[in-house]
Amino acid sequence: MSKVSIVWLRRNLRLADNKSFAAALRNADKVLPIFIFDTTILKRFQNPYDRRLSFLANTLCLVNEQLQKLAGKLCVFHGTPLEIIPKLVKLLKIQAIYADQDYEPANIERDRKIQNLLADQCILHLYCDHLLIKPDIILTKYNEPYKVYTPYMQAFRTHIVNQGTLAQNRLLTAYTYQLEGRLFIPPPLDAQSIDLSLGEAAMLQQVGYLYTKDALWDPKNAHHVLNSFFKTKIDHYKANRDFLHFNGTSICSPYLRFGLISIRSCYRKALALASNLGATTWVNELIWREFYTYILYHFPNTVNQAFQEKYRGTIPWNSKQEDYDKFIHAQTGYPIVDAAIKQLLLEGWMHNRARMIVASFFTKNLLLDWRKGENFFAQYLMDYELASNVGGWQWSSSCGTDAQPYFRIFNPYLQGKKFDPDAQYVKKYLPSLQTIPADVIHNVDFHKFYPHYPNPMVDYGLSRVRAIETFKKAGQ
Repeated sequence: MSKVSIVWLRRNLRLADNKSFAAALRNADKVLPIFIFDTTILKRFQNPYDRRLSFLANTLCLVNEQLQKLAGKLCVFHGTPLEIIPKLVKLLKIQAIYADQDYEPANIERDRKIQNLLADQCILHLYCDHLLIKPDIILTKYNEPYKVYTPYMQAFRTHIVNQGTLAQNRLLTAYTYQLEGRLFIPPPLDAQSIDLSLGEAAMLQQVGYLYTKDALWDPKNAHHVLNSFFKTKIDHYKANRDFLHFNGTSICSPYLRFGLISIRSCYRKALALASNLGATTWVNELIWREFYTYILYHFPNTVNQAFQEKYRGTIPWNSKQEDYDKFIHAQTGYPIVDAAIKQLLLEGWMHNRARMIVASFFTKNLLLDWRKGENFFAQYLMDYELASNVGGWQWSSSCGTDAQPYFRIFNPYLQGKKFDPDAQYVKKYLPSLQTIPADVIHNVDFHKFYPHYPNPMVDYGLSRVRAIETFKKAGQ
């Protein structure tokens, strides 16, 4: 009897350069690729029009098309892995499951429970594939986790060089082409399985979401976006990445988030340009992604607790619902902040510089709890990753690792003048301001010139003083 193994696709929705596929093909006669719409994860995202689910549906159909060309198929299920995986193991007499490792606390616990449920029937093999280095590898000379980015980044780069992590793994690539004839077609499965042949809309309907076509985010464009970045933007990345109107960033993070692009391919492309300042800067940004996952792995309490102990329960956050509502509806009275929120709502994306401006305003000027801001971003960001989002919001609110000092508070007017000097970004997302000169939009007296715009929720100067006093007292 043929030995059948499952490849459980989770964060890496691609065939090429996929460690789980490669490992399964090394050890099994037949391979069954599966994906699970995990209801324990989806319950946090209740917007039926969530564009990420449409992106995910498109991606799954794309993977299925690729597998069909290799005489196979992708089996998709809806439910909890804790109920679906044991059923498949029993029904198909599966001896091994191969999956990419996830380092979020809840998912670590999920995998532990699954392995316990399977007991000796089946082994769950996990591979670090959405990161370059497992988060338990790099430690200080005292055998403790790093808590500050720069020494971690230096140790990370040293490890890459010494371990040859970026060397092209020809076997890993070659195994992709051995899928033909090795894919297992299962018998009809239970009602939790989803028929991909009915299309994306029917798939999402079974999961409880509504499908919408999205010209902005197309999984077929993943490698084009990465290649285009290196052809047209990388040389000027360091200089242009902070300017809101330039579109000077890579825009690769949604494709990295869903694993359509291998993190290894990103590093290889960048490090091939060793003397390029833009490439070096971009790699440092990728290392931030690894660092935040590293922090969450070693300090899982930071999912909803400040990394800095002195700020746990000591900050009297603003609990006014009306303030939060004005913020999320882009009615703050600060054009640069409102434009950024509009970008998020319209595109499922926000420029990184804008994310910092917005989070600083939210947690400092409005004194709203960073956890509420993190959850707001979580509902819309195409590139949403728990570790990076928590890390970014804690950084802005001065309570995280390597955080911005509490007395450094972004001035929205000055940020606008510096990073959107002609107000092109503001005018793109706030078209009612098209005829207003940039020097007026970025002026503290903007509302005197344009009284039709919503009044500022807070006075910047007064709210800055309040924030500094609040954080200083909380940290004592």
